[in-house]
Amino acid sequence: MLSPLPKVLHEMGGKPLLFHVLKQVHLVAPHASVGVVVGHGREQVETFVRSEPGLKGMNIEFILQSEQRGTGHAARCALDSAWGEARVREKAPVLVLPGDLPLISSDLIRQMLAPLNKRQALRLLTCELPEPTGYGRVVRRAKSGPVLRIVEEKDASPKEKDIREVAASIYLFQSGFLQVSLRRLSNLNAQGEYYLTDLVSHAVKAKKEVDVLRWKVAEDLRGVNDPWELAQASQIMNERINRAWSRKGVKFIDPWTTRVDVTVQLEEGVTLYPGTILMGTTRLGKGVTIGSQVVLKNVWVGDHATVKTGTVAEQARIGEQAQVGPYAHLRPDADVGAKAKIGNFVEIKNSKIGESTSVAHLSYVGDAEVGRNVNIGCGFVTCNFDGRIIDGKKKHKTIIEDEVFLGSDCQAVAPLRIGKGAFIASGSTLTENVGPGDLAIARSRQVNKPGYAKKFRKSE
Repeated sequence: MLSPLPKVLHEMGGKPLLFHVLKQVHLVAPHASVGVVVGHGREQVETFVRSEPGLKGMNIEFILQSEQRGTGHAARCALDSAWGEARVREKAPVLVLPGDLPLISSDLIRQMLAPLNKRQALRLLTCELPEPTGYGRVVRRAKSGPVLRIVEEKDASPKEKDIREVAASIYLFQSGFLQVSLRRLSNLNAQGEYYLTDLVSHAVKAKKEVDVLRWKVAEDLRGVNDPWELAQASQIMNERINRAWSRKGVKFIDPWTTRVDVTVQLEEGVTLYPGTILMGTTRLGKGVTIGSQVVLKNVWVGDHATVKTGTVAEQARIGEQAQVGPYAHLRPDADVGAKAKIGNFVEIKNSKIGESTSVAHLSYVGDAEVGRNVNIGCGFVTCNFDGRIIDGKKKHKTIIEDEVFLGSDCQAVAPLRIGKGAFIASGSTLTENVGPGDLAIARSRQVNKPGYAKKFRKSE
């Protein structure tokens, strides 16, 4: 991946690749004992798995592969661990899955986990690809005869490279067979690695049956080995997500340019315009309209609200029937009340905006509590930071009570309170509290000098 981040932690649909694999396993076998083989970046992988809320409840153990010497070596590390010894002792089957197949489906896992009979050493998943380059080829006795072996791309003959049926690195093994056969693996091949695929020929030589599950949906088996493959897989996943929401009543104007994370929740009647990006725990209520090029991350939006073009919001709440944007910026802990209006180029941070309040364009509201039915004119600024620390806080609070009218181009130098129903004249810089019902005028007196402008023109 040309990145210091372990491959399985690269994100797709808002979650790391490994998450998608483990989540599908959990859907099918919620009580399964899962062994995750870790090597490069093990601390990062283990930290993610332990802290990920979506994986809580899974019985996961970590197994160290100190040297990366192939898939067979990774499997042997697993079987030689306490986790593997327990599987053998219990005679439990072992399902082997790669951590970089994020599009794998729960139905595939369910079919792979069907019990093996006593004659079967393993079940192998295969798929026919129009372009099989890079995959291990499945060699059969005849075109549709029993499987004899799997040959890796670098070890395949020209004739074998023409085979389109490939192995997908997904197996179900009898644990006893797996333990014994892994100890007999050789690394005499083009890559000098221990191939898990060689266990197929081991089973054939031992006169054991190899069951084959032929999977028809090739995109389910799309691996991720570089940033371009990650982008391609992400596109497939996003299309699946959008298709599923469409069938639940969400209207996508252009689903191919609209990105929705797997953790996002949408209600019936939502409309999403092109270029929308919805991330994290974002939730959109019924009838919400999201304009073009809107980016929402961990945002709750109430029923029938409208978020207009170019708005960006993170860790924020937007109330029912509220209107936000265009080109507004809601920073963390912005809470916009029901039926409120947030104009274009307005920035709100760590502030609560009351019901039916209007914050006009080109304003900044930070560290404030704004009441109901307040009118904030164009160009209003809360001056919430003066470099000092008061009561352990660097930012100071502005409180604007209900039904206040603030004219254009006003500044409130916090800490400050404006009482209910007060009027603030345009151009005022407030440094003192304003009482309820008061009119505040805090600006220099205008002075006109007749004919004085011509002196400036002469100097040009």
